[in-house]
Amino acid sequence: MRMIDFTTKRVLTFDCYGTLIDWETGILATLQPILTDHGVTADPEHLLTLYG
Repeated sequence: MRMIDFTTKRVLTFDCYGTLIDWETGILATLQPILTDHGVTADPEHLLTLYG
C-alpha cells in the first residue's frame, strides 16, 4: 500500500457530525408533538428512514 505524502497537502478535514451529534433524538423530539397533535402514531425507526 502506498503512503500519502502529506507534504503536498495544505488542508485536512474530518466529517464527525454524525458521530458527535445525536441528530436522531432531536428529529424525533421535534416530530413527536406534531404527530401526536394530528393523531398519528409511527415507529421511530420508520420516521428516521423517511426523513433520511
